[in-house]
Amino acid sequence: MAHFTMTLTLREFERQLQPLLTGWTAEPQAHGWHLRRPERSVIISCSQRPALRLGVLLLPRLDVSIAFSGNADQEADFIEDFLRYFRRGGG
Repeated sequence: MAHFTMTLTLREFERQLQPLLTGWTAEPQAHGWHLRRPERSVIISCSQRPALRLGVLLLPRLDVSIAFSGNADQEADFIEDFLRYFRRGGG
């Protein structure tokens, strides 16, 4: 299982997740999504955390857990795609 703490709202997460869902059968759940493809599935769970305060700045935070069924290569491929879709540039 993979865990991430992300600085975005649930609404932002849902919007950024959409391109990753191509090719998957996605079933929304109370706190996430159940994604299915032949011979593998992924459960993405989200929960809000208290905002991170940096001086006057408040950043929303979200805990994201990803559970897999399938082989290790499929898991690594999914995580690679997930990280690419949620990559944020800095500057």
